[in-house]
This record gives sequence, structure tokens and C-alpha cells, in this order.
Amino acid sequence: MKDKKFVFMFSNNSIRSSIIGSSIVIFGFIILALAISLSYYVKEAYYNTISDNLSNQIVSTVKNYEGVTSNSSLETAVLLDIDNFKSITNAEVQIIDLDGKVLMDTIGIVHSDPIDTYDFKTALGGSLGEWIGKVHYSNYKVISISYPIRNYNQIIGVMRFVISLEFADQNIRRIVITFVIAALIALLFYIIIIGIVTNKIVNPINSLIDVAKKMALGDLKVRCNDLPKNEVGTLGGTLNYMADELSKKEELKNDFISTVSHELRTPLTSIKGWAITLQYEKFENEGILEGLKIIESETDRLSGMVEELLDFSKFISNKVTLKFDDVKISDIYNYIFSYIKPREEREGFKFIHDNLEEDLILHVDFNRLKQVLVNVLDNAIKFLKEEDRKITFNCLINKNDDEVSLEIIDNGIGIPDDEISKVKEKFFKGKTSRSKNGLGLTISDEIMKLHGGNLEVSSVYGEWTKITLKLPIVFGGKNEKDKI
Repeated sequence: MKDKKFVFMFSNNSIRSSIIGSSIVIFGFIILALAISLSYYVKEAYYNTISDNLSNQIVSTVKNYEGVTSNSSLETAVLLDIDNFKSITNAEVQIIDLDGKVLMDTIGIVHSDPIDTYDFKTALGGSLGEWIGKVHYSNYKVISISYPIRNYNQIIGVMRFVISLEFADQNIRRIVITFVIAALIALLFYIIIIGIVTNKIVNPINSLIDVAKKMALGDLKVRCNDLPKNEVGTLGGTLNYMADELSKKEELKNDFISTVSHELRTPLTSIKGWAITLQYEKFENEGILEGLKIIESETDRLSGMVEELLDFSKFISNKVTLKFDDVKISDIYNYIFSYIKPREEREGFKFIHDNLEEDLILHVDFNRLKQVLVNVLDNAIKFLKEEDRKITFNCLINKNDDEVSLEIIDNGIGIPDDEISKVKEKFFKGKTSRSKNGLGLTISDEIMKLHGGNLEVSSVYGEWTKITLKLPIVFGGKNEKDKI
């Protein structure tokens, strides 16, 4: 049961899954956007800080350097001041001539090709230049700042500070990863909170669904209770009002059926009585006698329908009392044979049955069970085909489930697929229109339910129909009180 609830909770069509799914998608996009933005702005901040520091250092270093080299060549000054550069900054320091040749590199890198980067070209133009990119002697990007070296306002070379961005990028990654982890934790708590919030929405809706299903199945006594004071509560109140109105109409209808059925009994009895009495009279016209027999036959048919209506009104009013007793299966077998055998010969069909191997005891109201069996057998006979007419009766004993299944199978016209689920509904008459009033299986189903059993219908249209009556087995007999 829990598994079913879990599947329903996160099924594609549930409100909860839609809210949580949408929230995760939105939250995910927000996290992604923030992570990209954070990565960009943190990177910009780090790189700008490094660039500003290097720029300040290189400007002050060049000014000091120009003072030292004012009376000497660039190459001579490089040889004299190489050790001083190492103490000025942690960056790699390069002195480059106007042709891009590196005259000095504080970390000892040999540059076979002349420097041709954007920062160097900008410095040759007389301005501070910046460049970020890859160099051949490092696996990581570097940032380089270049500044022109002047001698008497004449640019004689370029000083270049180069520093690796390895540690900066690592710090940026740590910040972004920390943010993403924090965001995922926040998302987890958000999902939990959303789950709690949606429970307050979904649980009342699920309660309404359960109540609506019970109402649809005919239980008009069930009501929606303990609902919130919002739109869901209003809907629950509407369902309760609908059930109240339907109950009133159902009660009026049942009273009408009961009253009409009772009122019809007396005139039908009188009509039948006079039809029988008049048949003893002598009439010159033989058609009159035949008409009286038809009147008697149709009166019997109407009386049967009236009895069904009275039975039905008792069942739906919960006024039926079952008198339970211990009955052997063999007694049920004997009753079926005694009922069906005369009709088998008279109406031309074949009755097939299995042999009873074990005589168990059922705790049933035998008279009511006879009513069910007669109704099912009558239907089976009524809907048989014109040729090769057969009815099969099987008794299946399932001791694991403590139940007996009585199967009545006919090779008649069958039931269409779209009607199988409706045949037990009250007043339902199928396409064949051979039913009297559509109450036979309804009453039989109610009787089976009162026995703690079940009536199941299966069929293949045009080939066969099977009615299965399931009843509980009683081991050693019972002495239960009558059930209502």
C-alpha cells in the first residue's frame, strides 16, 4: 500500500510531482545562473586585483629602473640589476628590447621567439598593457603587465611582469563549488519544505478523490470531513451537498418503487385469479381460452417483476435479514440438479457438471443462495444460442483462501466488453434486451456480498459467459447470529 502511495506521490500526473518537479527545474536554473554569474564576477574581481597590484608594482619599478639606467644601455642595466628584480615582486620579471627579444627573465626561461603579445605592443605604444593567455612553459594561464622603459623620454625597451593564474583559478573554483554545494543543500531543504506544503494541498484533494469514488460506487452516506477552509474545503462541501440531494432523490425513488410494487400485487393477483377461473368456462370461441392463458402467463411474468422490485427495495433499504445455517455443498449440488434437469430435457440444452470430490460446509442463507443460483441459471438458459446449447457447472475449492467458487458457464451470445462492468448495476439492460427489469444480477450481487462472498462476471462476446459465485468455507460449522 505504501509503495502505491509513493508511486502516486511522484507520478508524472500528480500535483505534488508537478510542483516539486517545476520547483527543482526553476531552482536548478537559478543555481546555474548564479553559479555562472558568481564564477564570472569572482574571476573578474580576482583578475582585476592581480592586475592592479602588478600595475602598481611595475610602474614604480620602471621609474626606479629608469633612474638607474639613465646613463647606460638597456643590456648593461639588465646585467647590473637582475638580483634587484627578484626582491621587488613575486612575479616573473622580463626585460624586453624593442624587437621583442627577452634580454632577461628572472626565472631563467629561454625565449626562442620574440614576444608579440598584446600587452607588449601596447607598452611599445607608450601605455600600460595587459594580457591574459597561455605560455609555452606553463600548463596554466598567466596574466602579464607590460610598461615602457624610457631614457630621456625615448622608449628603449619594455618591462613585463608575468604571474601564473593557477592559484587564482583554484580559489575561484573553490568558491563556486562551495556555493553550488550550499545551493544543493538549500535545494534539498526547499524540496522538503515544498513536500510539507504540498501535503497540505494534496492530502485533502486525495481525501476528496476517495470520497468521490465511494459516492460514484453508490455509497451516498460517506462525507468529506476535516477539510481546510479554502477552495478545497468549498469543493468538499459541494460534494457533501450533492450527496445529500442524491440521497433524498434516491430515497424518494426507493419509496416510489416499494409503494408501486405493493400496489401492483393486489390487482395482479385478482387478474390472475379471474384468468384461471374463466378458463373453466366453456367458450364457443377457442381464441378466448387462448387469450386467458396468455393473460395468466403475462400476469405471472409481471408478478415476478414486482417481486424483484420488492426484493430490490428491501436490499437498498437495508431491510433484508439473512438466516444463516450450515449447508453442505452436496445439498447445493442436489438443488441445482433438481432445478436444471427438467428444463434440460424440456428446453433442449446440455448440462455438464464435474463430480463433487469433497463435501465441505458453507455457512449461508440457503433460500437466498437458491435465489442467486436460479437467477444465474435462468440467465444462462435465456441467452443460449440456437444450436449446440451447453451449460457447464464447476465447483472449485480453494482451501488456501478458505473459499468455494461455483462457476456457471454458458456458450451463449456473451456480453460486449463495454457492458461487462455495468451488468451488475441496477436497472441496466444490455443490447440483447432479454432482461425483465435489469435487477436480477444486482440483487444476486447484494446477496453474495451479505454472505461475505462475491459475484464475478467474465465473458467473450459471441462465445461464452461465466458467472463465478465465491463463498467462504466453514470448517466445523458456525453458529453466528443472523446478519443484516
